[in-house]
Amino acid sequence: MLMPRLRKTLTRARCGSVAIGLAVPLFSLLAVSASFAQAPALPAVQATAKSPNFKDGKVVLEERRIRAYAYLGGDEHIIRQAVQRIVRQEGDAAGGWVYEWSVLGKYYEDRGDALIKTGPRRAALDAYMTSSVYYALAWFPAVNSEEEAKAYDAQLRVYQKGGKLFDVPLEVVKVPYKGGQITTYLHKPVGVEKPPLVIWCGGVDQYKANHWRAIQDMLAKGFAVATLDLPGFGESRQWDRETNAEANVAVLETYLKRGDLDTKRISLFGQSYGAGATLRMALRNDPRVKAIVDMCGALHLGGKNSLAPDAKPGDKLINGPMLVVNGTRDSGNPVADLMSTYQAAKEGDLWLLGLGEHCAVEYWPVVIPQMADWLKERINK
Repeated sequence: MLMPRLRKTLTRARCGSVAIGLAVPLFSLLAVSASFAQAPALPAVQATAKSPNFKDGKVVLEERRIRAYAYLGGDEHIIRQAVQRIVRQEGDAAGGWVYEWSVLGKYYEDRGDALIKTGPRRAALDAYMTSSVYYALAWFPAVNSEEEAKAYDAQLRVYQKGGKLFDVPLEVVKVPYKGGQITTYLHKPVGVEKPPLVIWCGGVDQYKANHWRAIQDMLAKGFAVATLDLPGFGESRQWDRETNAEANVAVLETYLKRGDLDTKRISLFGQSYGAGATLRMALRNDPRVKAIVDMCGALHLGGKNSLAPDAKPGDKLINGPMLVVNGTRDSGNPVADLMSTYQAAKEGDLWLLGLGEHCAVEYWPVVIPQMADWLKERINK
């Protein structure tokens, strides 16, 4: 399946160490398969507390979410048509949120299974990665039911099928943690002996198999990338959510023992909720971490949700280099908080992405490669 193509490049004006995105990329729209034509309308049902994708009895998928899942590899037309068919959160029948997305996931999974036998490897990989996107939508925004858990298991299954077809096959790495194991996915670039590593944490609704598209841009720059589910999410649901960096430390220490990675050049990337865990790690000033990327998160210095309650804006709290990236229209992480966060690092940079909302995914096709370049500069100093 073709990925959306960037038609306008993002331009940036620099003012000191702050970069401001000025242009929003436009994406091409792909034709819709007749297999997913509009189904007959079904009676709507009243939304409940267990219906996170419904408001006033009607299904809701925000425009920024549609952009995000199109970036990840879904088809915007198919996504919009599927939303029109959905009238309830659960139920193993037409009209259910989990059901409709899972049908799409299964369609592309079956397509990948067929192509792996008769077609080119790349076509099978594309089918599996597209399947992964729709299974991810099936459990979005969290795994809270048996049906959603099955959808998440299906996403992991199909991601690992695709992982066998990566240029360097995916490696599943188990990290000992509090009497159990955190499952991580290690992606490695082609032809790079002992690549530097990025440990990548997603948000409350973006688990470890959701990052394949962005990871490609990191691999192209020579980085290896390890993704994980933080405690309380995904395959780490056996633990409660945590407000510390213990899981990050456990993953770091496991990967430090490997001989196939450059363990002297390890960076951390955190997105949204994952940015909070990554910022907590940054506050530790662990010398084994060479650089930090904070995507759409903030320290909230001086506020009630501050990650450093005893600190105030202007305090230097983080010794190593840190990049803060987000749109300017994120109400949960306003520009003032982003400013005080990057200023808390002795070597900080801030990239503000135009009128983007939380995480500003429309900029990612340009920002992620530039982020990789930023990391290369910092870890090679």
